[in-house]
Amino acid sequence: MHWPPYKLATRDYLAQAQKKYSRVERIYHVGQHHSWSGKDVLRDLLRKHGGIDLPPDKRAALREISSTLLWGELAAWSISADLALQLKTVEAKMAATSQTHDEARHFYTLRDYLLELGGELPQLDGYSHTVLTSILDSSCLAEQLLALQLIVENLAVNTFKALQKAQVEPVLAELLSYFERDEARHIGLGVLYLPELLEQLTPLQAFRLQLFQVKVATLIGWGAQLRRPYYEALGIDLNASMRRGMRLHLEVLAGLRSHCETEPRAIFMASAEQQRMNDLSVDLFFPRAGSHQPQWQRVMLGATNAVAAVGERLLA
Repeated sequence: MHWPPYKLATRDYLAQAQKKYSRVERIYHVGQHHSWSGKDVLRDLLRKHGGIDLPPDKRAALREISSTLLWGELAAWSISADLALQLKTVEAKMAATSQTHDEARHFYTLRDYLLELGGELPQLDGYSHTVLTSILDSSCLAEQLLALQLIVENLAVNTFKALQKAQVEPVLAELLSYFERDEARHIGLGVLYLPELLEQLTPLQAFRLQLFQVKVATLIGWGAQLRRPYYEALGIDLNASMRRGMRLHLEVLAGLRSHCETEPRAIFMASAEQQRMNDLSVDLFFPRAGSHQPQWQRVMLGATNAVAAVGERLLA
């Protein structure tokens, strides 16, 4: 390894990089401009709403959902720091560094909120733990960028929206609006920079990336099944939330495709027919709130819940 990379400060390189990566660099500057103090914001919101007023059963359910978010923020903090080290261009390093700063703020702010909420914080379920450690342990830069920026960050934004829409707790609802703005920028790094990495993959590497996507998506689906009672306790329609999450993911993939010179075959790009199948699957495994469920579906859901619990114990 030759260090320092002197070309990063040459005029020719800077002119070329500015033309190619100006939108990636902008993520850093926007992040700097919109930086906020987690300590100050949380303090002001607690004062505004007179603290956290929530019955014990909802506090327990909120701790379960929020613990996954908390440890997800810590994992994102570590992964984005790793990305800042591994990414080759200055502009991408700047964007990843900005994300590292954001994720650190998200972690300590959400941790402080949960301390205010009270009670013992539950450990990660086996599915979420496996997803996050798989990304943390991956030695493939494309896998980390894809899984964190396009899947996990999108899932976090969708969870924020669900908690806000249900108005589970006013302090958290306002707090998560700050988180959501930051996470939207993080998704941008994946959309703008991942195409360059995909073009460099060999057919075998592309196939492995597809398998990694299937693994992460499957584990997330089983984890959602396991946490369904907590969402229901908080008044969150998981069916509507998952449909919204899939739409957001399609929008992200469409943005990714628009920045690729060729079809990104290493990424599963959902067609309209596949999206209809996804909707049917959501209705099957996560029925709409208050909808009629035939006997066969109730039996299937009971079996699915049992399998999800067994799988979680094995993974944990």
